[in-house]
Amino acid sequence: MPKGLKPTSSQIVVSFSTQESSPNTYTAERIDLQLNALDNEVFVVTGVKMDTTNPQFNLADPVANFGSSQRVVKAALSKQDVTNSFKEGLGNPSIFATTEKEILLQVTESLSTGQTLQFVTSFQEDSIDTPFNMEYIDIIATPDFYVNIEGEKNANRMEVRGKLYGYRAKADSSTYAALVQSELLSQ
Repeated sequence: MPKGLKPTSSQIVVSFSTQESSPNTYTAERIDLQLNALDNEVFVVTGVKMDTTNPQFNLADPVANFGSSQRVVKAALSKQDVTNSFKEGLGNPSIFATTEKEILLQVTESLSTGQTLQFVTSFQEDSIDTPFNMEYIDIIATPDFYVNIEGEKNANRMEVRGKLYGYRAKADSSTYAALVQSELLSQ
């Protein structure tokens, strides 16, 4: 148990789902944790699971251009709105979880015969790793968190679905003040 905190609930699971407002457009959605600021209530994050839709390819596009093409979908959970600093990922102190899926399609033509096409595809998924020996991942002192998503070069809107695991706790006054100040200044 983090020093200065007293648990006030058992483990809680908060489910969320967020979709881009339009294809390849950064989108953030605020999720309310309904914390009671008058009682210095915080949310201690003990785990995160996120799953995004897979990047999409229109196979006719890269074949016409003979080259490589990449499609990506990125998602993150943050304690504050990170609209201007989403690309920093875990380098941003407000972001406490990220995930990314990427697919690459490379098309080449054999110049000797003029008829050979070679398709090379690769798929990479960066899943969330929660260290099993940590007591907690982060502490959310303000009453909400943000789900952020952005795709690159996809035809349709991408979506992230997931669960945030943790418990409510009451902080002593000085700990609560320090957590709130740190969270608000970490943007």
